[in-house]
Formats: sequence, C-alpha cells, structure tokens
Amino acid sequence: MFFVTFHQAVSNVYAYDDDGNLLNRGMPNVLNSSANELDELRGIYFIDDYLYVINGGKKASNILCFQGSGTSFNYFSMFVSNPANGPIYHPFAMAMDGNGHCFVSNQDSNVVAALNVLNNKQATLVTTPSAFLQARYPSGSFLAGTLVASSNGALPDMQPTTPVPQQFGGLDVSIVSHKGKGKVQNSVRDLAYNQGLLFVLDEPGGLVRSYNAATGQPLGVSNTLDSPTHLLINGATMYVSAGNQVLTSPIPHPYDAAAPIWVFRPLLSLGTSDSASGMAFDSSGNFYVGNRSAKKVHVFDSNNGSSLATPGQRYLITRSSCFTWGGDRNSTCFPLGELSCAAL
Repeated sequence: MFFVTFHQAVSNVYAYDDDGNLLNRGMPNVLNSSANELDELRGIYFIDDYLYVINGGKKASNILCFQGSGTSFNYFSMFVSNPANGPIYHPFAMAMDGNGHCFVSNQDSNVVAALNVLNNKQATLVTTPSAFLQARYPSGSFLAGTLVASSNGALPDMQPTTPVPQQFGGLDVSIVSHKGKGKVQNSVRDLAYNQGLLFVLDEPGGLVRSYNAATGQPLGVSNTLDSPTHLLINGATMYVSAGNQVLTSPIPHPYDAAAPIWVFRPLLSLGTSDSASGMAFDSSGNFYVGNRSAKKVHVFDSNNGSSLATPGQRYLITRSSCFTWGGDRNSTCFPLGELSCAAL
C-alpha cells in the first residue's frame, strides 16, 4: 500500500494498493483534517508512526501532523505554522536530522528554515539566523530561523532581508509579473539531510548545493543541471530529477580535499516533453519516478536497487502528485514535492 497526494486537484491523501488501484473508492480520503484547511499538499512523511503533511499553497503555509493506521489518519497537531514575518511561506519539503532539528525549504521566501523539534507533534523556529550568516553579516537582517538565505532580499510579500551572493551560498530566485505585481516563479525546491550535511536544490541556479547543517556554512555545489526539483538519497548514492532526466552521483565529501569533483551523471530519461519529478525506492528495490508533465508515476524494475542501467517499466499510476509507502515505517522518508514519493 502507498499514499498519494494530488497537487491542487485533490486536497487530501489517497491510498493505493501495490498495483496502483485506488482503495476505498467511495470515500478515498485518508486524512481527517476538519480543524485545518488542506490546500496544496506537497511532501508527506511517515516518521515514528506519525504522518507529516506539508500544506503549502495560497491559503495555507504550515506542516500538519496526523496519527492513525491503515487508510485513516486523524489530525493530531500543528507541527509548525508561519509566524508574522516568518520564513515558512509556501513550504516545499522538509528533512529531519534525528537529533531534534528539522529543515524546511520555502518557495516564496526562498530560504531554508531551521526548526527545533520539541516532540513528535510540535516544532518551533530557531530564533536566530545560522552561525555562518551571523559571522559574515553581523549587522544583517534575516528572517527568523534562516539557515540558508536568498540571493535576492526583496521578494514579493516578504519583509526585506540582506541578500547573500550565490558564491556565499545564497539561493537563486526568479520573479515574474503576475496580475500587475511580482511573483516568485522559480526558487528553492527539495532538500535532504545526510550525516551532518544538508543538500539543497537551487532550481533557478541549476545546482545542488551542500551546507553544514549545524552552522549553515556553504560547502560546495554540483555540476550544472536543468532545473533540478527533487532529491533522494538511497544508501551512498544521490538521485536528482532535472528536466526529463534522473541523474545520480555518489554522496560528496566536501571536507575531503582529495575527493573527486561533484558530478551528477544521467541514469535514465523519460519522454522528450516529460518532466521528471519525485523518486523513491520500495523495499524490493524497484525505482519510482514521477512524471510531472504526464501526471503519472513510472515504476522501473531494478536488481534490488543495485543496478538501474537498463530499467524495465512495470506499470503507470495516473494523476498522482505525491506518494509514500504505507507499509514498514521504520526506514527514512524521502519528501519529493508536487509529484513526489517516499519509500517506506
């Protein structure tokens, strides 16, 4: 069984069997959230028997926590919401380090915010910007809890902040005119935590960036990619969706001067007009790739996840926006945004 969210089309989570058949067809909603309006659902995460849902759209910017079993989960708590002039604005993805810290990427503020996890049901923003930002900009102005800042400090509907050049780790952003006013078009996307490192997708910059997760110190960047949106770490390998491709790289070692340069190389391609999105492995090593353009999830056979050089497509799941396996919940979840997946 796995769970699916539908970006904008359906403001809830649906459950499917392993062959892609909708469960509870008459009443498919998995989430009972009468206390909070569900808007554009993004990443969904099973962590310690709780289901965390990123609720980021025009009407809401928060992360909700649910508790339940099977195909029914009830609202449990507001894990985090956006305070006045805060950075949790149109959140896209989150990651936890397992030591009481959570990191949230936010599209409209174009920052990665750091949270202190109080317990399974609640987190609060870190009150100060990262140690790196404080040291480099002692008189700088940043949104509360900013770990990774924007390279543009004058974003629509946000209070002005100190811009951080991209060479110092600032995230690129593009702004377009929409109904006579500015609108953030492309900005920070997915992120992932691994052994003290935070990896962040800079979509308009065409890069994966790495940072010290504790201090916010920028450590390195990947080779140039075509609008990367989703990131997954499986074992010692990173996977990134960019354009119509999925590319891979060994996890870099930024503190090792003798380490090879950080290069993502193509693994597989979808159709020329397709847009690869969320990715996940299931417990059998099958590889799942979201197709944002065709609104499908492609499933590829693999040799227990060890070789995907010549994947064979098994089936398609149509209209899906985000999915997460609902079986064994003891493994790490991989949030993946619009067409996203998290293997459990």
